[in-house]
Amino acid sequence: MLTLLRQELYKQIHGKFYIGWGIVILAISLLSGYFYHNGSAAMSATNSSARMFSNGLAMALVAMIVFASSLLTSDFSNNTIKYLFARQFSRGQILISKLIITVLMFVYLVIVAFIAAGIGNILFNEARPFLWSDMLPYLIGMSFYLFLMIPIVLLISNIFKSNAVAIAIGLVFYFVSNVINVFLNILMDKFEWIKYNPLNFLNILRQYSIHEYSQLSRLSLPQLEVGTIIWGIIILVITYLVYNHRNV
Repeated sequence: MLTLLRQELYKQIHGKFYIGWGIVILAISLLSGYFYHNGSAAMSATNSSARMFSNGLAMALVAMIVFASSLLTSDFSNNTIKYLFARQFSRGQILISKLIITVLMFVYLVIVAFIAAGIGNILFNEARPFLWSDMLPYLIGMSFYLFLMIPIVLLISNIFKSNAVAIAIGLVFYFVSNVINVFLNILMDKFEWIKYNPLNFLNILRQYSIHEYSQLSRLSLPQLEVGTIIWGIIILVITYLVYNHRNV
């Protein structure tokens, strides 16, 4: 397992993914801080530390979707999967190592977003104190959101062998899922059991920031948390079963 983790870290370090998206997160955070500072008088007087942090995290979310979309397909497109099997690593070990790397990548992007918000706070926000009460709910909500979204993206990308196609499908699903949720909310008025579908639990990110969103999700925040974990585990198991039977 340690060998697999070292190999995954080596690939990510040399792939420069973390550098490119780190720069994007830094740029978005600083740009948002600049516009908040140079906006209207009311906006300039507002402590924008949490806004800079949340904007950076929003880009981190997109980065994680892209990262997860290519996580399993990269070995097939680069034909390195045969090398892994030749060294007698099980597919379960390979999948677990990739999930660990995914968690590490998310932690890294969160740290970048926090540092970027700190720099923006000094440059554009008159070094005001961080609004932890606004930052933490968004971060926790995103963590739950990714706990479900990443397995879904991994499952979908499992079908493809091309990195580009897998990433495109992953991003399309990310945006389309919001549209699908609108139609599901309409159906919930007639069929209450629809509220337990996995896509509805993706509303946890919004509901952490806006508690009134429970009127649309029809679920309380604790219900969303528990359901997100359950669905995330179920979809991870399905992903493993599909990955385990995938032809090389």
